[in-house]
Amino acid sequence: MRQLTGLILLLLLSFTSFTQYRPPFKQYTSIEFGGGVSSYYGDLAPMSQFVNSTANSLRWTATIGLSRQMTRQIEIGLNLSWIALGADDYYSNNLSDFLRNLHFRNNVKEATLQGRWTPFNKASSPQKRAIFEPYIGIGVGAFLHNPQAKLPVSMGNEWVDLKPLITEGQGSPNYPDIKEYKSWGINVPISLGLKTKLTKNLDLIAELSYRMLFFDYIDDVSGVYAQPIVVYNQFTEPTRSIGIAMSQRTTESIAAATGKDRLAKLNTFVNDPTGIAISQNQSINSPRGTVDGNDSYATFTLKLRYIFIPGIQCPKLY
Repeated sequence: MRQLTGLILLLLLSFTSFTQYRPPFKQYTSIEFGGGVSSYYGDLAPMSQFVNSTANSLRWTATIGLSRQMTRQIEIGLNLSWIALGADDYYSNNLSDFLRNLHFRNNVKEATLQGRWTPFNKASSPQKRAIFEPYIGIGVGAFLHNPQAKLPVSMGNEWVDLKPLITEGQGSPNYPDIKEYKSWGINVPISLGLKTKLTKNLDLIAELSYRMLFFDYIDDVSGVYAQPIVVYNQFTEPTRSIGIAMSQRTTESIAAATGKDRLAKLNTFVNDPTGIAISQNQSINSPRGTVDGNDSYATFTLKLRYIFIPGIQCPKLY
């Protein structure tokens, strides 16, 4: 009887050990590249008008990355991206924003380091990964940027850099409380993604990523209208005239970026065939931006990921 009991206990212990056994995890590296669309949210495309703002600001993005699967569920990824941002008051469905008549473009160069959590991944090796693997990610990024806008049609209609023109008096000695913004910044990317296994080495990834920023000048718009005479008395021509023209744009009859007739669009808001509403610039110290939060941007990308399968290792002999 004792022998039978011992045998049963031995079998139970063996079964328990077998069911609890998991093969050791093999770390692996992958590269990815892809592209998609980008959208900006800020003073020219407010989040409060999400649908119209997204449609107004849709641009493109391209990315390349390197990642390392550290555990079954944790991955660390480094990505380099080129993200085109832009928006135009001409497409606003708000009369006051349309009258403001500002627009911009900004080609952002970005590097992000992000941790990704794949909660349902149980595979011990990349060959055994599931067909579909959702994940979430968060990290930190650094970016370079340079907002630009087109000159009025009467001044040549060329793209010019906005930062040196201090369109709201940023950094001007006459406006000491308005700080000059930098050409670089830090962001926090937050991502949702889905990996789809195509072959032993290839995945297709769909990823939505939102970037939180810590400043409000990705679009060169934030505060109030400054006094042009005060701001631009330090400049010589033609910069002086260009700065004045780019800071106040209400009176332009042609939308510089689109080439479209603003008088015709104005009449979709109000019955104003003579264009009185756009005959005078906005008053000094009236709001030019929303002054109620930082800018942000988002990307939706489709990426191909190539996985470097770890080599088969011989068992150790003891």
